[in-house]
Amino acid sequence: MAPALKQLERELRHLRKLVYFDDLTGVFNRRGFKEEAEKVFEGFAGLWHRTTSKGKEPDVAFSIIFIDADNFKRINDVYGHDIGDEVLKKFGKLLQKNTRKSDIVGRWGGEEFVIALFGAPFEDAPLVAERIRDDIENMKIPKRAKRKLRVTASIGLARFGGEQSLTELIHHADQAMYKAKKRGKNRVVIHNAAGTQNG
Repeated sequence: MAPALKQLERELRHLRKLVYFDDLTGVFNRRGFKEEAEKVFEGFAGLWHRTTSKGKEPDVAFSIIFIDADNFKRINDVYGHDIGDEVLKKFGKLLQKNTRKSDIVGRWGGEEFVIALFGAPFEDAPLVAERIRDDIENMKIPKRAKRKLRVTASIGLARFGGEQSLTELIHHADQAMYKAKKRGKNRVVIHNAAGTQNG
């Protein structure tokens, strides 16, 4: 391959990284997440409708986990934005460690993260969400923090149940996350098909 062509490929890869990835955490940014997850959503929605029309349930599920760091403004205010950034970087690494290559991890904005889980029974999704919550609670914080810092997260989980769009499913997971906040934070709440939350 000609050197000029190799250089062009490198530049295109770099440009794609700038457009679709969050440079602080290394996971997809909101745009990248939505584009990648949309492809999977559309494929799964078609499978779900074909299967349920025959009176069956698909063997696999599509779920969204919505994660919000608790009291993050206070972390920035008390410890400084550098420590806040370190916490977010650790979030990104921790979420990647707790998911498979087929899952899609993104930073939704600020201290909010979202994960699209596909190809596993729904029973596995709450286990993944709870493992993430526990790992966040036990996360080692940078030693540069002069005062003891404890980080927790509120997590919402929603399983695809006929939603018309990926946005609607993310909204359901987001609603469950807010319910977790209201229930005292540092917990996982599951959104069910009736629109109420458990957990």
